[in-house]
Amino acid sequence: MKSKKLISVLLSAIVVSSIALTGCGSSSNSTTADKDQHLNLEINVADVKTLDPSKGTDGYSAYVLQETMEAIARDEVKNGKEVVVPAGAKSWSQSSDGLTWTFKLRDNKWSDGKAVTADQYVYALRRSLDAKTASEYAYLLVNAGIKNGDAVNKGTMSPDQLGVSAPDSKTLVINLSHPCAYFEKLLNFKFFIPQRQDMVDKAGSKYGSAADTLVYNGPFKITSMVSGSKMELVKNDQYWDKKNVKLDKVTMNFMDDANTMLNALQSGQIDVADTSRPEWTNKLKSSGKFDQITGNVPANSYLNFNVQDKNKLLTNAKIRKAISLALNREDYLKTIGHSIGTVSYAWVPKAVQIGTDAYRDKASDVTLKNSKENPKELFKEGLKELGMDTDLSKVVLTDEEAGTDERHKQEGDYLINAFKKNLGVTLKVDYKEWKQFLQDEQDLNYEMQSGQMWSADYNDPMTFMDMWETDAAKTVNGYSSKEYDALIEDAKIQKDESKRLDDFKKAEDILINKDAAIAPTYSQGMSIFAYKYVKGLQTPVFAASGSRNVEFKYAYISGKK
Repeated sequence: MKSKKLISVLLSAIVVSSIALTGCGSSSNSTTADKDQHLNLEINVADVKTLDPSKGTDGYSAYVLQETMEAIARDEVKNGKEVVVPAGAKSWSQSSDGLTWTFKLRDNKWSDGKAVTADQYVYALRRSLDAKTASEYAYLLVNAGIKNGDAVNKGTMSPDQLGVSAPDSKTLVINLSHPCAYFEKLLNFKFFIPQRQDMVDKAGSKYGSAADTLVYNGPFKITSMVSGSKMELVKNDQYWDKKNVKLDKVTMNFMDDANTMLNALQSGQIDVADTSRPEWTNKLKSSGKFDQITGNVPANSYLNFNVQDKNKLLTNAKIRKAISLALNREDYLKTIGHSIGTVSYAWVPKAVQIGTDAYRDKASDVTLKNSKENPKELFKEGLKELGMDTDLSKVVLTDEEAGTDERHKQEGDYLINAFKKNLGVTLKVDYKEWKQFLQDEQDLNYEMQSGQMWSADYNDPMTFMDMWETDAAKTVNGYSSKEYDALIEDAKIQKDESKRLDDFKKAEDILINKDAAIAPTYSQGMSIFAYKYVKGLQTPVFAASGSRNVEFKYAYISGKK
């Protein structure tokens, strides 16, 4: 999610508001906590796909797992800096060649009172890479270089040959096949959450779908999950750091409709929500009741093209690029993102660093902005290459939007009008619930997709680049390029940041210009509102939950009427 020292991750782009406590994690607070410690939040979908750490792919499930499970590390904000801090492990070290990582685990327990042990981390990593698990995210561990990870994931080696071991109950050892410049930054990711084999075996295919199929080793535990309604969480009294957890209860409300969510915030039904809509931000700011967190985040919205399109249109790179160039990104951000964020003429967003530098500053020459190609003529060239009629008025594209609420319908309408105006083609939009949208993506059952974003898992360009390698992209959009793969594979093993930078720049240019496998649109901005009585919230943008959710381990209520 980063060979920098353990606590060196600094986000200069993010503005952390006064909601975040100075020195969070301390057991002393300058204000008095209310007797009733109940926090109400929203999740802007109707349901999470799964809470199985090995199988979840979306930020919403990661949001819940972040608060209910303890990975090896956590991302936290301390004194205005985002840092990686020990969590499930109390310390770790790496060998001089960078190939062996040794973790000393804390004394921690699961919510049922059983001990958290090193073999449970071993089991979790083996299960996540096991070909039988079919984890869509397994490529992250393969790319990090865990020894034999690729062979295990392809089913040519058994999981017990993976380069992970537990010499004793409190020691975890991970062996890599090559040094990984960002390995430390991965340690808060859900694959590094331990798992209990007895619970997995008991629940079978239902593991992660209901509260009683899981046990929890994090700050909170789930007492109920009601699809389309809410999740109820309570403080986990078995958690190793429970003294620093102030909240007794957290209600996470599923609210996939923006108006419902914002009305709930204004009425006090929920305590925290995010919105970039000007009419709401102005209203909330003028009320004087809220603190606001704003800033750039490492997330990019994009149009996703099925390069194996059964209708053939989007199998052509010129057509894909024509669609990308036809977008007026400034207008797109203004209309859909309400001018909160920055336009994206490339794939890796501003907040991401390479080494200690901002990647985008070092790769400013990789951009769509300088293209002189005419989108209509380019589209016609693509049609001609496919042996199709070049009359653009006869072309019909189908877009799948990642939601059914007002915001997604607004985006669908915008794209319909934009493509009619700028390309002369007809766009039909199919609005899907989030779970179905993800399933269609996995099955490549779409032509084009919009309304989604990719948020960084760690602070390195690799988190945006390795997802388009052949093995990873096969369940995203079917893209495959040997030239692209070779560049990313070299970047994985390079210790020289200048050579990694060169690899990334060449690969990014292939991705957005030569092959136009996707069309980046804008880099999302953060605009979160919380009642002033909510204290101690954090927004570490490289946390496991993604960029727009809050971290409430240290949150508490003070002064609520």
